Amino acid sequence: MTTNNQDSDLTREACWDAAGFATRLARAKGMLSTNAFAQKCGISESIFRKYLAGASVPGADKLVDIARVAGVSLLWLATGQGRAEDGTDTMVRGPVDVMLLETLLESVEAGLDEIGTALTPTKKAKLVAALYSLYRSSEDVRKAPVLELVRLAS
Repeated sequence: MTTNNQDSDLTREACWDAAGFATRLARAKGMLSTNAFAQKCGISESIFRKYLAGASVPGADKLVDIARVAGVSLLWLATGQGRAEDGTDTMVRGPVDVMLLETLLESVEAGLDEIGTALTPTKKAKLVAALYSLYRSSEDVRKAPVLELVRLAS
């Protein structure tokens, strides 16, 4: 895992953007009805409406589900940074980068150890898949954002 002094800068730049989240969520939902989209995400319509209104925010597991269903980047959905497109098609069709996957698994495990918690296998798989999608085209894995997503997921 590559880390550097830019971790604090990256954390500051790519942080949760509650103000813009509802707007990005509405964009990600697209033309689907609120009920249909919420159902696809495994979220009740009333809770999803709270997300759209900015009255509530999803946990990391639901955030991952929303990004997956909408086909948008998790980083973009949460922070507004980067492109909305997630590149899932290339991730699914292309070969698995075993070294990246190993690095991400080690990073998630280290983050869980650091905060003294555990995730269910389902949540851990969703988190690692989202991180894999996020870092697939990146040069290195940065500790601070991984730790922040681990905290959000726990």
